[in-house]
Amino acid sequence: MPAKMSDFAKQVYACFACVKNKEIQIFPHARVDGDAVGSACSLASGLRKAGLSARVMMDAPIPPRLDFMHIPEDLYSVVTPDNESQAKEEQGAAFAVDCAEAHRMGGCEAIFAQAETKMVIDHHVSVDSNSELAYIDPKAASASELVYAFLRELETLTGRTLLDTDMANWLMVGIQSDSGKFSFENTNPATFRTAADLLELGANVTDNAYHLFDESSEGKVLLQARAMSDMKIFMDGKIAITKITLKMMDETKAPDGAADGIANILRDIDTVLAAFAVRESEDGTIRVNCRSKVGFDAAAFAQTMGGGGHHRASGFTGKNVDIDTFMDEIVTKATAFLEQQ
Repeated sequence: MPAKMSDFAKQVYACFACVKNKEIQIFPHARVDGDAVGSACSLASGLRKAGLSARVMMDAPIPPRLDFMHIPEDLYSVVTPDNESQAKEEQGAAFAVDCAEAHRMGGCEAIFAQAETKMVIDHHVSVDSNSELAYIDPKAASASELVYAFLRELETLTGRTLLDTDMANWLMVGIQSDSGKFSFENTNPATFRTAADLLELGANVTDNAYHLFDESSEGKVLLQARAMSDMKIFMDGKIAITKITLKMMDETKAPDGAADGIANILRDIDTVLAAFAVRESEDGTIRVNCRSKVGFDAAAFAQTMGGGGHHRASGFTGKNVDIDTFMDEIVTKATAFLEQQ
């Protein structure tokens, strides 16, 4: 694995020569967030400016809560059973961003897995990449920071200006999203240096912050109120957990993504070290968001549950299990985990 971004960029650039007339397909993780969309779409746009054919591949449309990013529709494709075969035929190389494993890509898993040439840019601490062409930096606050650095190296290699105002704003969305408005522990000097460069390129940090963190709706507020009223506290206040059921979503008419941020609210309780928001999905899967403070490694715990993420923000899933039963299991294992730590 290359130790420097410059070395990684040179190796990737050399691979581009082998792609010829085929497409470089860029894969973020499923259930995309601001960092996944920002890093993937900026990379695709940058590669196109470098004279390459590139497209972002996702298993679902960009969620309405990210409409403010104004991503051009021709920059990405939603993979369906009808177009999956064509996507495989057009593939020249696969580039994963903000994730490294095919199983995290949802309906795009098979397309990424079949690629002969795979490249990865990621910042998660719980990464198991089999790609030789991988640049993984767990110290980075976001994948968008790393994509920005890669694009700067690519500008040097191609002699072209690749970054523009739109890309700068998409990358800024990614950084703001994953750094919690520059307030999470993963924020570091490099984060601010990158953000300063993006601001000079025209990124709008104020509007992004409003749409990412402050904008709400009646349904979202009602859902949060229901989730807070169902909150349970364990281990002398150190563990907080709540659930979001499909019935709650329906009764409050909450929009897609309304459950995002509930784990953060629980985590902000002064005594809480580990907070869990456990939610039902239409496909029957139970999805869990974990947020933590110093004293509880969220990434390490998520790995014990088959998931992963960051030290202070992680996620995992449960299948073929009742939500209340799964919540009991989470509390039991989180309690044991805390006692060990």
